[in-house]
Amino acid sequence: MAGRVLERSKRRITCRVHSEGRQHNGIVLDLSGSGLFIQTSARLSPGSRIDIDLSLPTETARMHIEVVRRKQVPAQLLTVAQGGVGVRIISAPEAFYRFLQELQEGERSSETGEGAAAASVQPQAHTPARPSPASPPSASSPPPRPTPPRAGPPPPPAAPPAPAPKPPEPPKPRFRVRVCQTQGARSRVIDTEAVSADAAARSVLAQLGDEWKLLKVEPL
Repeated sequence: MAGRVLERSKRRITCRVHSEGRQHNGIVLDLSGSGLFIQTSARLSPGSRIDIDLSLPTETARMHIEVVRRKQVPAQLLTVAQGGVGVRIISAPEAFYRFLQELQEGERSSETGEGAAAASVQPQAHTPARPSPASPPSASSPPPRPTPPRAGPPPPPAAPPAPAPKPPEPPKPRFRVRVCQTQGARSRVIDTEAVSADAAARSVLAQLGDEWKLLKVEPL
């Protein structure tokens, strides 16, 4: 189909994973014309080729995919994060690409509409009214009385007092996070600040990537 794009779109779509004669539930978290990221508990190794059934709004699309990378989450963090796999699309029906194109066109239209609405709100300039010229006094009319001077404009209101400075935030607790490579013998120890041990582990794993796994978190 013309117009297929490789932009990634965030969309939660349920799917069913077929691997080694078994079926597993999964959720697609983002998708593009070349690949997907699937949140699933199925153990899928990089390089394996499997089939999935993707639940589109009007039909179910059977897709053939290849696992490219696997994101592992330690058991103690399963309550706050989920693992999954990044996959490459080998083959997919035309219905999938039509759905993806409609999804991304809707996202671009939404962004364009919001920009146009913001640009249309412009302040209007105020044009002061011109005073009409005074008529000259006639010869029979009495001389005009002097007009008392007008009072000047009132002084501008005083500026509100500046807000008091916020007190400094207390320092966050520090934790020592120990990690090791998922496929290797290398290990690292990283000290970091976080509100909790789980937050410290998530922060370190997000910085290091999928090649590392958590060993231990201890407060300093």
